[in-house]
Amino acid sequence: MKRSKLYLPLSFAVLLLTVSSVAAVATDDESNPPSMGHTQVQTIESAAAQALAVLEESRIASDALPPGLAARMDTHAPFGMNPDLSRLAIGNATNSVYVIPANDHVCVSLTMGDGADLSCPSTDDVAAGSVGPTTVDIGTGIAIYGIVPDGVESVSIQADGPPIAVETERNAYYTVVPPATALQSASYDGPSGPVEFDIHDPSAVFGEQ
Repeated sequence: MKRSKLYLPLSFAVLLLTVSSVAAVATDDESNPPSMGHTQVQTIESAAAQALAVLEESRIASDALPPGLAARMDTHAPFGMNPDLSRLAIGNATNSVYVIPANDHVCVSLTMGDGADLSCPSTDDVAAGSVGPTTVDIGTGIAIYGIVPDGVESVSIQADGPPIAVETERNAYYTVVPPATALQSASYDGPSGPVEFDIHDPSAVFGEQ
């Protein structure tokens, strides 16, 4: 899958916005990708809230993105996403997964140091359970993360060896496999039945472009 990328220079890191919506973003002109130019959402769209229970929860202090990162996302907001509406789905000491509403899209972000990786599937695809994972090299391994609609309790990652069962948390999932792991697929039981998505080493994918 071709993905458009936006890189914002930081003092010690890069904010990587990887917009992987199948419906909207194939372009070679990264100066003006179709994900940009949308009016920023001010409230969570009802379709997104109906698909993702995490967006129906009251926002609390821990749901806020790191201030510097939120400011950069606010300035460069694909699909009109609004970091002020973010919800923390999975938090740990090194990498956290946030769900961020946008126009007809729902973005999911994995923080990496002072930067972040961002994927923005369409709300329709999220609700249908037809969104696969995003992979990104985090230095210590390959991170695999994504969002799923209500009712999906686990995602199965097929790589080297037996399948890896990853439990979902607040409509999101996240796991890390060792570098150079031979990734194969991710699958789960969605609203319309079982779905499966091919996944690849992100360094190999970008190396082909």
